[in-house]
This record gives sequence, C-alpha cells and structure tokens, in this order.
Amino acid sequence: MDDFDARRVRAFAARARGLRAKVLKELLARAGARSDDCLEKEELVRRVTETWIDTENDAITTRLRQLGNIGGNPRAGYALVTLDVGGEIGLCDFVIDTGATTALITPKALEMLDKENVTEGAAVRGLTGTGETLRQKVSVSDVRLGSKLFVLDAVVTDLSAVGLPPQIGGLLGLDFLSKFEIEFNFTDSALKFWPKGSIANGAVDTDDLVKIPLHLHPVGLRTVKCSLNNSAPFDAIVDMGSFFSVANWMASTTAGIGPDSPEVKRGGLQVSGVDGGSMQMAMAPFDLRVIGEAEDLSSTYRGMCCVGDLPAFNALGASVSPMMALGLDVIGRGRMVFNASDNCMYLSSGDETYGV
Repeated sequence: MDDFDARRVRAFAARARGLRAKVLKELLARAGARSDDCLEKEELVRRVTETWIDTENDAITTRLRQLGNIGGNPRAGYALVTLDVGGEIGLCDFVIDTGATTALITPKALEMLDKENVTEGAAVRGLTGTGETLRQKVSVSDVRLGSKLFVLDAVVTDLSAVGLPPQIGGLLGLDFLSKFEIEFNFTDSALKFWPKGSIANGAVDTDDLVKIPLHLHPVGLRTVKCSLNNSAPFDAIVDMGSFFSVANWMASTTAGIGPDSPEVKRGGLQVSGVDGGSMQMAMAPFDLRVIGEAEDLSSTYRGMCCVGDLPAFNALGASVSPMMALGLDVIGRGRMVFNASDNCMYLSSGDETYGV
C-alpha cells in the first residue's frame, strides 16, 4: 500500500469510527455488503472502510477546471471536463451544464470524429437556459471519461453565439450527468464522478452540506424551491451553465423589488443564447434562500442577483409566475454534490455573499 492509499484508508476509517454501529450496518446494507459477521464495532469500521475504498476506486477523479472567470470571482466560470472522443480531435473539453436537458456537440467537433463512430438520428427539441432548441441528434460511440467507455448521445449545436472558445466541443447536459453522482470541489479544484449509490452507502461525505431536494420539471430539467427576501417559495432551474443567478421580474416584484425600485441597477450583464439572441440583465440585492431539509444547515445566500425575463422561463410555463435560474454564484461555492438520478443535491451552507 502506497502513502496515498494509506492516507485514504486512515481518512475513511476515522470518519467511520465517528458513526454509530447501527448506522454502519445500514451503510453496509445499502452497499450490499454483510455486517452480520462483524461482532465488534471496529470490525464494522474495517468493513465500511473497505466498501468506501472499493467505491472510490470505481469513481473517476479529475481536476476541476473553470472557463471564463469574471472579476477574480472563483465561482464565475463554467465547469469543464475532458472527454476522449477519438478521431482527429482526441481529447476535447465539454462544459458541464445542469441547465440543459441533453448533451450538445459543436459542428466543428463532429467533423473531426471518426465517421464510423457517429450515428445520425432525428431532429430533437431540447431546452437550455435561454430557450428551446431544435437540432440534429447524433450518437457518438467509443467516448471515454477516464477509463470508462460509453456512447454519447448529443445534439449538434453551434455554441459560438454564447461566447465559448472554439476548442470547446460541446455541453454535457442532464442525460449524461444522470449516469453519475458528481462531486464538485470548487475550493480544491477537484471533480469526481462517483458511481450511483455512493451517497447512499456513505462513500461520499455530505454531512457538512445542505441537502436540497430536486424536482423534475415536465421538460426534463431539475428545479429547486427558492425564496427571495422571505417571499413564498417558487421554482428555480439548477443551471451550472449560468455564471450568475437570474430571477424573472415576477419573482423580483414578489420579493419587494420592482422595475422602478431604487435598488435596481440597469445596464449590467448581458445573457446570450445558443440561437444568437441576447438580452440585458438588471441587478438587485436579495436574500436568496434555497429550500432544503428542515434540519439542515443554513441555505440563505446574500448578494446581487440578475433580474430579467429569460425566454426559457416562458418555455417552462412561468410567463405569469415567479421563477429563477440558480447559477454558479450559488452552486459553485465550496463543495457541491449533484445527484440527478435520485433528485437531490448538496450545497455548501450559506455563510457568505454571492454574485458580483
């Protein structure tokens, strides 16, 4: 056992010893491991530690890189992951976007793939944070993330309108992200794709995070319940494809800040969509609360939030109701775990300001 593995064993064992024997048995049961032959707690600790090590060995660990940092804000940058797509292009960066239902691939990246690995499908309708899309669907075989081989189903989309550099091969939406339980460590710039069940068996430590239920919108996006300035809760898209959180004017007005309020700052950020359209955002200060479980840590974040009626809000049926997109200014803090298949995510507690 090398030093790295020894440190992992010590860290997992220390965490396991802090749990009651009953909890350790429950974790082993969730992992499909035996506990009836463990007569002492230390035996349970060893068994759980072994289970966690095996689970982590099956995870894909990589460095978390972010693109487009604004004003020195470490959270204001798209999260990137590198895939090996083969062909002339080989290793290619994709943006992780929880605010997209499907994966997207650029025409440039598609042209550089081995043709025998690409199967064309019918045109499909998708949704991103700025509106609906109708594009050609393709399936790309022999794509690798780390040592894992899979088929990437993607929609061909030119992303130059949103300002992404040409070396970006596309976006990874919820259909891809749902294959894993994903741990983002924005503080340590680490990204880990855990196998399903890793949260349930305790291998992923979420004890210091706020558990937030995810809700499945009819179009396939994940939403959470939010409140602005203690307003009644309303839906928010979980959107890692957005640098900043954006509330529509109905949500802002419900929170006591209307278009003519003195707190509103005009001429701020501009949001661009894949269709080439763009719109100017206003900004205003809010106390933004992400609604989690009652016994969890604080999930209120204080700071500036963008305000504007994004086309996606209308497409989601919120033309006359409050809605917002929860962006990286809130999501990209400290550590976050995203588990779309079990409809929950875990956020760092709200102990600092967000936004610009």
